[in-house]
Amino acid sequence: MRITKPARDTVLTIAATPAWPSLVFETDASGPHVWRWTVGWRHFRKSGRATTDGPVWDAADAIQDRGGLVYVRATAGARQASAAVRLIGSNPGEGQVKAYLDDKDSGDVLLKIVGQESRFRQFRPRGEPVRSFDDGYGLCQITTPKPSFAEVFNWQRNLDAGVRLYAVKRAKAIELLSREKRSYTADQLLHETVSLWNGGTYHAWDAKAGAWARRTDVMCDTDTGNIGWNMKKTDNAGKSEDDLHDRDSGGYNAHTKDSLWGYFGVCYADHVLG
Repeated sequence: MRITKPARDTVLTIAATPAWPSLVFETDASGPHVWRWTVGWRHFRKSGRATTDGPVWDAADAIQDRGGLVYVRATAGARQASAAVRLIGSNPGEGQVKAYLDDKDSGDVLLKIVGQESRFRQFRPRGEPVRSFDDGYGLCQITTPKPSFAEVFNWQRNLDAGVRLYAVKRAKAIELLSREKRSYTADQLLHETVSLWNGGTYHAWDAKAGAWARRTDVMCDTDTGNIGWNMKKTDNAGKSEDDLHDRDSGGYNAHTKDSLWGYFGVCYADHVLG
C-alpha cells in the first residue's frame, strides 16, 4: 500500500488573501481508511484522526490556519502508508494589511506598529513565519500572550491578536495616567499606549508642573527603533547621543545584563509616532 497523492516532497503555498491550498490524500488501497495526521512548525503542533469509507481524504479541516510539516499515516486493514507535505506562507501586501485594519479600533496606530515590527511581513522569504529573537511572531510580532498556531500562520488572525493586545495596553495606559485622578491628553494616552506595547512607561509625573511629562531619564538612539540609555547610570551620565552611539552601537545585537544600553518603550513610541 502506498499514498499516491499528493506527490512525494510536495510543497504547497498559503495564498496571501489568505487562502489555504487544496490538500487531498489518496492511497492505492480499497475499503475503509483511518488517517492519522499531525501539522507542526517549531513548538506549534496539532494532531488528529479521520476516517473515510474509501482511499481518499480531504485534509482541508486539518490544515486550516496552520502550516509547516503535514505528516499523514493512512491505515487500511493491516496495511499502512505515510506521506509528508510542507505548507508555507506568502505575505500580504501593505494595502491588504491597511484594508483589514481600516475598520478596527486603533487600526491606524496598529498599522504604524506593524510597519515597525515586521515591515509588513508575516513570513520570511522561504515561507516560514517571521520570528524574533524573543519569540515574537508575524506582522505584530506577538510575544505575550503566546500566539496560537492560527496567529502564527494566518496574518489576519495575527492582526486580530494585535488589536486585542493594543486594547489591553491602552487600558493599562489609562490606569497609569489616571492614578490619583490625574488628567492627561489624548496624545499622552497614545504615546503611553505605544510605549507599553514595546515595554516600559513613557511618562513621569512632574510634580512642579502638575502634569505628565516625557521621561527625562532615557536618551534614545534616534538611528534605531527602541534602543536608548538610562542616563542615571554613571557610565552614561553627561554623554551625548553621538558619544553613546559610537561607544555601544557595535554591540547592539548582543544585549546582556552588563550592557550600558537597553530597549525602551519610550524610544519605541518616539520612533513609531514621530
